[in-house]
Amino acid sequence: MKTSNLQSFSEFMQEWLYGEKGYYQNHRVGKEGDFYTSVSVSFFFGYCIANFIKNFLSQSLKLLPNKIAIVEIGADRGYLISDIANFLAHFTLFEKLHFCTIEPLKNLQNTQKSTFAKSQNTPLITFNSLQELKECGYDFIFFVSNELFDSFACELFFKGEMAYIQNNSLIFKPAPEIILQTAQIMNIEIGEIPPKLPEFIDSLSLCAKSFAFLTFDYGNLHPRNAFSLRLYHNHTTDNFFSNPTSKAYQAHLLESFGKSDLTYEVNFSYLKILFSKIGAKEIFFGRQNKILVDMGLDQVGEWYIQNFGLESFMRLSPKIRTLIDPEILGERFLGILFARI
Repeated sequence: MKTSNLQSFSEFMQEWLYGEKGYYQNHRVGKEGDFYTSVSVSFFFGYCIANFIKNFLSQSLKLLPNKIAIVEIGADRGYLISDIANFLAHFTLFEKLHFCTIEPLKNLQNTQKSTFAKSQNTPLITFNSLQELKECGYDFIFFVSNELFDSFACELFFKGEMAYIQNNSLIFKPAPEIILQTAQIMNIEIGEIPPKLPEFIDSLSLCAKSFAFLTFDYGNLHPRNAFSLRLYHNHTTDNFFSNPTSKAYQAHLLESFGKSDLTYEVNFSYLKILFSKIGAKEIFFGRQNKILVDMGLDQVGEWYIQNFGLESFMRLSPKIRTLIDPEILGERFLGILFARI
């Protein structure tokens, strides 16, 4: 994409990922795509989350409210919400739940509904926005996301300057006050700043008086003070900046507009600040492998063996190990749960 007009990098990234010719207009997640996620590795990822949701609802809510929604944001083809529903369908709690996604892209809405319908008689509810979800008046919402926040369009901040795109080149100019303030809150001099994230979390908090929000993502608790922006294509990675602590970037990567995934590491300390502002408490935070074990990975395995047999479980075990392997997904991804009850 070439443009002679000055455009903030976040606007450019938004078009790159979600525009008419954007990356997410096509499906490129999974073994046959550009990268794989925990969801595409094994449905045990969703089963563990579902087991936790079941226990969380029974232990944290003294009386189960009448209208409860399990809502995935950033659902891609809908495998995670389907896996969660497939596990919960074996328990009486299932009858009280609505399964939903927030998805502005119509083609993905249709794909998510189709995926869900393959295993469930109850329909998947898709919303275009959080505002639509709010209008349904749920008593409690359990939000789930996987690799969501690393796909929020970001500004590139460098020591008081912000990146823009002009004539298909990256240039830096003095950053506006709001970006300077955000950089101060995030405690960074160099790095990615998602300008729409505060608005998103504020909108999320209005959807229901009580909610929980569980997310897994690639990132850090503490600021790195370095750029982490990178492209994924055919399971290979290209760092956008040749030197992550300078403004030196690889110009040829701009030619991959809409053809590769564009992502960066999530600053979890910033997430904590924003959720704290809406009155949500941090329930847990840690590495994915520990969290999945704490969510009852062993118990889910035993449940699966009882229902589907040891032979079936053994065929799945290599993929389950991938979810918790420190060298693959287990410690490269972090998980965090916030709740306002």
